[in-house]
Amino acid sequence: MDYTPLSTILARGDKSISPRALYNLQQPLVEALMEWRDSGSTGQQLSAQTVELSNDGKHIRLVDASSLEKENIASYGRLLLTAIDHSTLRDKRLRHIAEQCASSQVANLETVHLLLERMVSSTIYRLLLAIIIAGCAILASYQLLH
Repeated sequence: MDYTPLSTILARGDKSISPRALYNLQQPLVEALMEWRDSGSTGQQLSAQTVELSNDGKHIRLVDASSLEKENIASYGRLLLTAIDHSTLRDKRLRHIAEQCASSQVANLETVHLLLERMVSSTIYRLLLAIIIAGCAILASYQLLH
């Protein structure tokens, strides 16, 4: 499987980050950073050069990261903000999480993971709520007609 550095993808300009690639820069990248931390590895600061995406956009690979968790979180936030700017998706909640990370308001990677998980869960709950409301409206109109 071939991988391309995120910096190369970003250099292509606006809208160069696909929705799938943006998804992989969320939970999967945070999980990779947690594995990096837990392995005791040391390295350079996390950057667009040290994160690689598969050419099909389905996989992510972390080449290097700092041994300091707080530094990785801030770098992750800046990287995610840049990726959002180069994506077709404009998710305000994701941008808010990225800004919190970039400004060092988040203490650890588990918190970042939880924030991203809540964002996904709330989207699912909203969809379910919309389906339930639509179903109730259909039932009510059916009963009114019969």
